Amino acid sequence: MQNLKKKINIRSVLFLLAIVYLAISLITAQFNLMTKKQELAAVQSQKYRLELEVADTQSLLEEDRDEVYIERIARERLGYANPGEKVYIDIQSE
Repeated sequence: MQNLKKKINIRSVLFLLAIVYLAISLITAQFNLMTKKQELAAVQSQKYRLELEVADTQSLLEEDRDEVYIERIARERLGYANPGEKVYIDIQSE
């Protein structure tokens, strides 16, 4: 009789350990899945930003020979102005 109770207790303990192991494995897998979803969202956000940057760069390349582009560069980088215009330089920002 004691032998039978001992076998039942061992089976119960083994069954309980298996359940605990499976529960821990499931929790770990869920945590890993959540982490990977967050990483995916971050990478997709970065991809979107880079696609916008590429689109801006391509528009600049297409605009390269345009007169408006040349005029903008002359104003921004070289400080040129049209006849009769006054250019003010903000010396506080430098």
